[in-house]
Amino acid sequence: MKVSVIMPAYNAGRFVVEAVDSVLAQQGVDFELLIGDDGSTDDTRARLEGYREHPRVRLFFNATNRGAAATRNELIRNARGVYITPCDADDLMLPDNLVRQAEFLDQHAGVGIVYANVLMVWLDAEGRISEAPAVLGSDCNRTWDLRENVVNHGGSMSRRDLVLSVGGYDESVGSVDDWSLWLKLAEITGFHFLEGELFYIWRRHRSSLTVVDPHRARDTEKIVREAALRRHGR
Repeated sequence: MKVSVIMPAYNAGRFVVEAVDSVLAQQGVDFELLIGDDGSTDDTRARLEGYREHPRVRLFFNATNRGAAATRNELIRNARGVYITPCDADDLMLPDNLVRQAEFLDQHAGVGIVYANVLMVWLDAEGRISEAPAVLGSDCNRTWDLRENVVNHGGSMSRRDLVLSVGGYDESVGSVDDWSLWLKLAEITGFHFLEGELFYIWRRHRSSLTVVDPHRARDTEKIVREAALRRHGR
């Protein structure tokens, strides 16, 4: 297996079918899609059951809400792919995401993480785009700083063995679990930005974790402090 796509899903019923179908439409590479329902209380689980017999889909269900990081880590432990790529249950994966990034990692052994631009869109309560979309992305090798996160989570791909070697996602934080992972991986491997390439749509709305997370500032301080201690000591 070349690529494992990991998708935590919590109360994502109105988005999850579109997200899943966008992954299953990928071509040109051997992949699986692992979906973890994180104790949803809406119809997410019922919608996911429709994919139970799909040959590329593997479903997992948490009895209680454990959080996105814990769900991602569980999916990674069960993954069979050499490479790991995330897709959140309210986002969309664009064509060539998997094949383009897998081919890059195949050809560049010294790179552990490859990522590209993402298109960020804001959705209103009815699911309509509410303001002009924005393209996000910059080269961390030119701008890397402990005080900012310039590596897009969606539209990224990592080597599974490296993610496991640093302990995966930090389960003690909320919406900055990806940032924490990048800080750890930056200490052991290289990153590459596919500038100008767009493979992912990040759909934000009023219930997005990055919007409702009350501890984002506190968690950011925590992961930056921990990274500084690892790199420079006390």
